[in-house]
Amino acid sequence: MIILVCQSGSRKDAGQVFFYSEAEGKGFVSLIMAQAQPAAITTENVSGIVDRILGDNGEKYANADRGLIASACVFALAAHEGQKRASGEPYVSHSFEVARILADRRLDASSIAAGVLHDTIEDGWMDGRRITQEELTAAFGPEISGLVQGVTKISSLQFGSRREQQVENLRKMMLAMAKDIRVILIKLADRLHNIHTLRHLPPEKQLKIARDTMDIYAPLANRLGMTRVKSELEDGAMRFLHPNDYRDISRHIDMKKAERDAIVMNSIRELETEIVAHGLRAEITGRSKHLYSIYIKMTTDSLAFDDIYDLIGLRVICYTVPECYEILGIVHNMWRPIHGRFKDYIAMPKENMYQSLHTTVVGRTGERIEIQVRTAEMHKFAEEGIAAHWKYKEGKTGRHELEEKLIWLRQLTEWLNDVRDPAEFMDALKKDLFADTVFCFTPQGDVIELPAGATPIDFAYSIHTRLGEMCSSARVNNKMVPLRHKFHNGDFVEIITAKTAHPTRDWLDIVKTSRARTKIRHWLKTQNLPENIERGRDMLAKAMRARGIPVEWQKTEELLAPHFRNYKVAGFDELLGEIGFGGLDPASIILRAFPDAEAPAKAQPRKAPRRKTSQGVILDGIPSAPIRYANCCAPVPGDPIIGFVRGRAVNIHNRGCASLARTLETQEATSKLVGAEWDTQHPPMRRVNIRIECLDRKGLLTDVTGAITSMNIFILESKTKSKSAAAILKFLIEVKSADQLNQLFNQLRQVKGVLNLSRITRNDQN
Repeated sequence: MIILVCQSGSRKDAGQVFFYSEAEGKGFVSLIMAQAQPAAITTENVSGIVDRILGDNGEKYANADRGLIASACVFALAAHEGQKRASGEPYVSHSFEVARILADRRLDASSIAAGVLHDTIEDGWMDGRRITQEELTAAFGPEISGLVQGVTKISSLQFGSRREQQVENLRKMMLAMAKDIRVILIKLADRLHNIHTLRHLPPEKQLKIARDTMDIYAPLANRLGMTRVKSELEDGAMRFLHPNDYRDISRHIDMKKAERDAIVMNSIRELETEIVAHGLRAEITGRSKHLYSIYIKMTTDSLAFDDIYDLIGLRVICYTVPECYEILGIVHNMWRPIHGRFKDYIAMPKENMYQSLHTTVVGRTGERIEIQVRTAEMHKFAEEGIAAHWKYKEGKTGRHELEEKLIWLRQLTEWLNDVRDPAEFMDALKKDLFADTVFCFTPQGDVIELPAGATPIDFAYSIHTRLGEMCSSARVNNKMVPLRHKFHNGDFVEIITAKTAHPTRDWLDIVKTSRARTKIRHWLKTQNLPENIERGRDMLAKAMRARGIPVEWQKTEELLAPHFRNYKVAGFDELLGEIGFGGLDPASIILRAFPDAEAPAKAQPRKAPRRKTSQGVILDGIPSAPIRYANCCAPVPGDPIIGFVRGRAVNIHNRGCASLARTLETQEATSKLVGAEWDTQHPPMRRVNIRIECLDRKGLLTDVTGAITSMNIFILESKTKSKSAAAILKFLIEVKSADQLNQLFNQLRQVKGVLNLSRITRNDQN
């Protein structure tokens, strides 16, 4: 075996690194680096450490790989000599555990060595000083040194700081990922071991690490397809963020374990018998929900533990894709499938490369059983995500294939580089990285993955910027829909364009993806640049006067010029344009240029130039007028609205109201339009008609009305109609906002038998 040896003393090669062969020596190495002289390290000791790190996968690594990992172990032992963790264990034990986690996922030797060394730059000491990246590069080369440096940068990020710094830190992490994805794999292994040993830290550190884990690292592991890591991180963080719930759920699971295990074993035997009878082979195992997923289901749906019926799961691993579908048919013939609980991620893989068939069935004794069917190759990716691409396969890591499948990461990094506003950055990150997704089809049958709630504008921009800019409407499943329409899984989408169409500010309220938002903002900025520059100049001057700073443009430009690069602008006019468009805050810019300026005097509240009505709407330019809500579109707080003067009253419409559009065409009445927005301080209660299509069953009406009233929503009227196995339920309800209505729809979708939900207006009946 080859191990790393560092010699020092009077030799000319003191401090140099070279390799030592056990076969050529006496089996003993003395590691001396200046004053640092840890206990003698024998080749047997190092060999034992490497064996523990590689575990059952040891035979997969060549001797040269083992030597590289051994070299890293020797270096880490010296770098962390005498250091202890909060638990009292040697500090280096953490480094070895991180490497073991990486080896357990069979990552390449460079990643494992970097895992051993991941803390040496941040916390390692030799000769009474910190270890430098240059020294690490000299010892292990630029690849491993670069990985360690990337992990060190991520480790130094503080996500709990002020919003601007938090955003910048997240941006740095995304850039480190895009450069070499192994950096985040090592960091996730580091966080995984830290979360398992969190009990040794003070309570305030426990909460901070647990919160960062839940907010940043677990969603990131999920986005990278690393299901097992994501589940471990969430359960570990939950233990400290929600300790009482963690204990209660653990206790309930332990109490019912025997009963659940019996059902799982009986189900496995039944399914195995049927699969063999059809001449197939498959491996079937039981699968349990992790604690945090149970907690989320309980809190989201307001359920008690005993009300969760799908805690039982089976996983079927076969050999080919056709066998997956054949086994799915066997499952559905054996047990009754639950409507709406089947998902085909083989035909439409998730963007993180996950593939599997999911279905939920009702077992012999009435229990729900979640079943996943996949091939062995799919199972590797399902468990390890992108880490599976670094596993050894005929001496290759599959890096080129991985880079092709991580296009979304490069795109996300590109888009986030264009975003200047911290709030917009956070919004983009949550929507593009941590959001649930829907799969839609182009007319040619290509699959487009978008965040949940995405609209035709998002779809158009995901294909091409020009298509997005010319988007005028869309046809979904051969039915014309407005640009505000939200997609569902499996929708077939055709974008309708027009030469006269172009982005508007309203589109920013509609889109969900950061790509679409960035492109729209860029179009609006470039088309209205002169107006934005003048507006920005006024805003900056106002901010300067508020702090008692003389408005001297030449001096201000000179003071701000060194900061143009930070704001990603080429000059002062472009900076003013960004301010005028709303992309930069003038107050924060003033602080950069005039850090010693006095704080602005507290402004006296002034009367708003617009009138607030008693009905929850703010109108532009009308001193007094009665408000009426249009029945044709039935606007709800949260919908974009506009006023239309009719007689002495102002009718409030949705901006996309078809009836209002026809009125404006026939009467040329655009002069009667009045700007309007909701009074967020005093939002009105609004009546809304909803329509629910269901599979009829006993107790359906009770379950549906219970779901509505459980959200403190009042039912004013109800109508039901049943024919054959179908039922149509119509309700007139009272809601506070569009958000509350969306939450209600999400609640109703959980009711057994509910197929479709819609909001009814008179426009829908035209």
